[in-house]
Order: sequence, then C-alpha cells, then structure tokens
Amino acid sequence: MRHFSCDSHVVEAKEVFEGLDERFGSKAPRIEHGFKGAKGDFLVMPGNRPIPVGRLGIAGNRLDDPKTDELIALGYEGLNPGVRDPRKRLDEQAQDGIVGEVMYPSLSMFTFAIADDDIRDAAFQRHNDWVFEYCSPSPDRLIGIGCLPVPDVDACVREIRRAGAKGVRGFSIPSHAPIEKPYSDPAYDPLWAEFQEMDLPITMHIFTGTSFDCGLPEHWGTPGGTIKGYTLAHTTVANSVMDLICGGVVERFPGLKFVLAEFETGWVAHFKQRFDHAIYRTPKFAVDYLTMKPSEYFDRNFWVTFEDDEAGILTRELIGVDNLVWGNDYPHHDAIWPNSIPILDRIMEGVPDAERERMVWGNVVELYNIDTDKLPAAV
Repeated sequence: MRHFSCDSHVVEAKEVFEGLDERFGSKAPRIEHGFKGAKGDFLVMPGNRPIPVGRLGIAGNRLDDPKTDELIALGYEGLNPGVRDPRKRLDEQAQDGIVGEVMYPSLSMFTFAIADDDIRDAAFQRHNDWVFEYCSPSPDRLIGIGCLPVPDVDACVREIRRAGAKGVRGFSIPSHAPIEKPYSDPAYDPLWAEFQEMDLPITMHIFTGTSFDCGLPEHWGTPGGTIKGYTLAHTTVANSVMDLICGGVVERFPGLKFVLAEFETGWVAHFKQRFDHAIYRTPKFAVDYLTMKPSEYFDRNFWVTFEDDEAGILTRELIGVDNLVWGNDYPHHDAIWPNSIPILDRIMEGVPDAERERMVWGNVVELYNIDTDKLPAAV
C-alpha cells in the first residue's frame, strides 16, 4: 500500500519576500535576521507577532528539548535539509515511508491577513512562482499549493489563471473571509466559476484568515496563540463551510472541491448531523433553492485532512471514508514524520485495508489527478 500526504508544507525561501519592503514600505512582510536582538530569522509584518522561521521546519524534534531551541535560533540554517532542497526532500519522504506530498504554505499563511490588496497580490505572485520552481524536480511527488489574495476577487481570478496556466495544481484561500464579505457573497462567483472551470482543489488551512484572529472572538485568542484558540480553531472553517452551503455556492457550482486542512476530523460527524437539524429548524437563514441536505453537500464538495486523529477514524463512516485524506504535516514541529506509518498502523487498527487505502492514497490521488505511474512503489 502506498501513502501520499495531503497535508504537508513548504517553508518559503527568503527570496519570496525580498524587495517587497522596498516597493511597499513597512506595511510589507519581510524576513529579518536577529529581529530586535533575537537569534534566528523572522517573518516580520505589521499587526502580528514576529514568526520564527526556524520553528517551521524542524520535524522530528520536540519543543521541550533544549536542543530544538538551538535549531530554531539558526533560522533557515537549522531547517531540515529537504525543506531547503526539494531533491533531498524526496529522501525524507522515503524515510517516512511515503511517496509524495501536497504542500501548503507556511510563512505565506500569515500573509492572508495583510490588509493591503496590492501587497497581498504581489506577495502571493512571488509565492506561487517560487513554489512551482521548488516542485519542478518531481512535480508528481511534490505538489505545491498556491495562494490567492482574497478578498480581492479580480486579483484572485487573474492569479489563478496565471499561476494555474503555469502548472500550480491547487490554491489556498483563507479559512475565514471578512465578516462584511463572507464566502456566501455573490461577489466571489467569478472565482468559484474559475475554480470549477479549471477543476482545481481549493484549500482552507488552519491559521489562515483575512485577519490574524481568523474570525475567532477576542476572548478566545488566536488559533496559533492560545489554548482556546487552537482547540476551537475548527469553528473558523466550519463557519465558512456553512456560508458556502447556506449561501448556495456549492449548489450553483457543484464541481467545487474544498479541502479543510489540519483542523483534524473528530468534530465533523457531529457537525454534519447538527447542521442538517439546524437548517430544518431555521431554514430562513439559507437560500431557498437548495436541493440537498447540508450533509449531502458536504459529502459531495468537501474533504478533511487528519494527522493522527483517532476520533475521526472511529467516526469515519459518518464523516465519509471518501471525504477523509491523511497528511503528515511535514516539516512542522508537530508533524508525525518520520513515524507516519507506525502511527497510522496504531490509529487504523481494525480498519479494512480498502478503507485505509482510500484515506491515505486513493482520495488524494483523485483530488489532484496524480499520475501514479510516475510515483515509486511502496517504500
């Protein structure tokens, strides 16, 4: 059985951000070495705490080990070799027993919250060009996901056409849109139409939002910054799923494919059940032309990733085996690399092989139209 991660990450190189501050001034994101005397490299931008680059590529190390702090203090130099060199990354895939990865952003996750449309657009063009080149040594084993400058719909459409024509295989949008312009707003229809026409998956990943709080209330804190924020982070994307369904988006555009990434999956079965009952109780809060239950739209248009979530596996029949895709989260510090296979063996004990193969292989292969003949045999 082969395994293909549907939730891994790149760590964007310095050049993705170089020159943006010269063009846009202090409002632009930049990489700064030794920010305010701290050791290492940092992504610095207004309105957010500095992000230590070194923490984003240290999979296989524990945060409570002092040696890990030493690696983080090295910045880019402390990252695992394959994070910087895609050819070495193929060896790190083999070390984990997998044959390929879909890779979402790391530093660029925070760029979604930049308020300036022009800065966001320029930064994501840089990201998309860089990620395409990073994947070029093996484009069927390294599938890099682009970013789109939501909520600027015109810029999003231009960029999906430009980068999509170049060969970027899917795009990430914020898990939470602006309150005043949610994903149910018809203004997004040109973007949904473009996604459907190009048949490209759309990812909404944890820690992404058009504001740094990702739509969470202030007293909860941010998804990455507090216990409440992290534990309840899935509510940000659940809110967006409800907008997409209640607003009729997936009724009007039935070919859309949304991937909810790194929110784990134990919440999904209950969410689907309660959502169905809520729309029965208060149908006036949805458009009047829906033809299916919310859970049925979910089954058709949404996929969710899991890492080591036993609760999701135990409720897989209610979630939908065909809607579950596994990811190792490499190279982030909470990744299960290089122990993915034994961890999967543990959480999938008693799961029929055919179901496991759908979740770790078949579903992601179909989502991203991966040419399996170009992949190695099971490692």
